[in-house]
Amino acid sequence: MMKPQMKFGVLLPHFGKEASPERLIEGSRTCEELGFDSVWVRDHLLWHPHGMEKAGLKFVEPLIALAAIAGVTKKLILGTAVLIPIRWPLKLSQNLASLSYLAGGRVIAGVGLGSTPAELTAAGLRGEDRVEILRETVEICRLIWKENNASYKGKIFSFENATIEPKPVEPIPFFYGGSTRASIRRVAEYCDGWIPGRIPMATFDDRLKLLRELTGRKIILGNIPIVRIEKDRAKARGDIDVEALAGSSEGSPHWVKPASGRFRTIEDLEGLLIAGNPDDCAGEIEKFAQRGVEHLVFDLRLQYDRYEESLELISKELLPRFR
Repeated sequence: MMKPQMKFGVLLPHFGKEASPERLIEGSRTCEELGFDSVWVRDHLLWHPHGMEKAGLKFVEPLIALAAIAGVTKKLILGTAVLIPIRWPLKLSQNLASLSYLAGGRVIAGVGLGSTPAELTAAGLRGEDRVEILRETVEICRLIWKENNASYKGKIFSFENATIEPKPVEPIPFFYGGSTRASIRRVAEYCDGWIPGRIPMATFDDRLKLLRELTGRKIILGNIPIVRIEKDRAKARGDIDVEALAGSSEGSPHWVKPASGRFRTIEDLEGLLIAGNPDDCAGEIEKFAQRGVEHLVFDLRLQYDRYEESLELISKELLPRFR
């Protein structure tokens, strides 16, 4: 059986000092014109930039950003990577269904626990309940998208005789974000796909093996590596802060360590980071293709100051090699 063609997406600059309405809206139209398949957004209520970013506190709400983009694009998949459980599930089901309705489908709902329970507390929910909140959120969305006059009684949420219209134009798949073994168990239990961000290849391989042991059904694979591409290899790799990247994810304490026991070099960050000239980057992307990754999302936050230039370089030098 032939592997499906990999789809290429972009993590939008909807956060930090480089974010602007023009970059989100006109920039997404440009992504579509340049041949990208999808655009993706993150989710935070209490936004604290990672040390590697040195970004400002601007953070545009993800579903509002995607709704604006839906109005100026026709083909781009609109993805969340990932929504954290800070929303009342019925309201989230309405938001996602409405986004699908306005966009004519083309929505992927990535979900995850988030990096800190404090965000749930700030939203009026119990941080210690976040695992169950997320599970029930997915269950409620699927129920309300399928049925009218639906009722639900869970440990956290309950309602009776609820109907939400419009329904999604087409089924909205749920992808799970996270790199721990517990994350993989959640993928296997109730999600349609897995889309980790910033995960070393050795850890990705370990989790992928576990995923295939836990379930025999089709799980769509995604990945969101940090990408820094330049025509000049030395420029792309010259000031990469390996230590900052190695500690930039809440899942990093659980990663498979390199032989040295520490992440010291760019090579140690294989899978988490793609950095170099177009040939270097193509070689790293091929590793994801070999593993059956169907959605590869370019996280360009290390060069959002040259966002448009980076998009054009990827479109010209990388996308044609995989099509």
